Amino acid sequence: MNLLFLCILGYLVGSIPSGFLLTKVVKGIDLRNFGSNSTGATNVLRTGNKKLAIMTLLFDVFKGFAFSVFVFIFSDELALYISSFFCLVGHVYPIWLKFKGGKGVATSAGIFLTLSPFTALISAIVWGIVVKFVKVSSIASLSFCLSFTLISAFRFWGGYSSINLALFSSIVFIFLLCAHHSNIRMLFELLRK
Repeated sequence: MNLLFLCILGYLVGSIPSGFLLTKVVKGIDLRNFGSNSTGATNVLRTGNKKLAIMTLLFDVFKGFAFSVFVFIFSDELALYISSFFCLVGHVYPIWLKFKGGKGVATSAGIFLTLSPFTALISAIVWGIVVKFVKVSSIASLSFCLSFTLISAFRFWGGYSSINLALFSSIVFIFLLCAHHSNIRMLFELLRK
């Protein structure tokens, strides 16, 4: 299947702003002007509606998962990595919302679930542990992606595909670090005090 078509499709699928739409319809709130200004599940949770936050989380995971499964079935490995990354970019920089979206962790989780379900599961456990003990969403989110990347890196023995997975997840981790730059800066400022 044409790579350019898949990249555009991935970007558009990733751009579906579930958190923004749900809070706008149900609570009449524009998430871009609320809390952290993010349209992700964590900011939806700040509105006080746990059900909407869970729905946002599940939808954002699902769109990354569904799109990457689609590409996995109908195209090759290179197209899977490149177009899945565009799906992630679409979530963080959605065209419909003047390029102000979520932080990308839930969508990357859906993509990772397709690429390596077992590694994604272990990384989700790491996320849960960090949430329980650290109680900082951005640290937990980045821990999820970092653990996936590190586990993938230690599985180089699995062959060429494992190397590709480790490289892809490293690029995703760097992208998510950039998406979380404001959160990271805020944490450093708090630590200085």
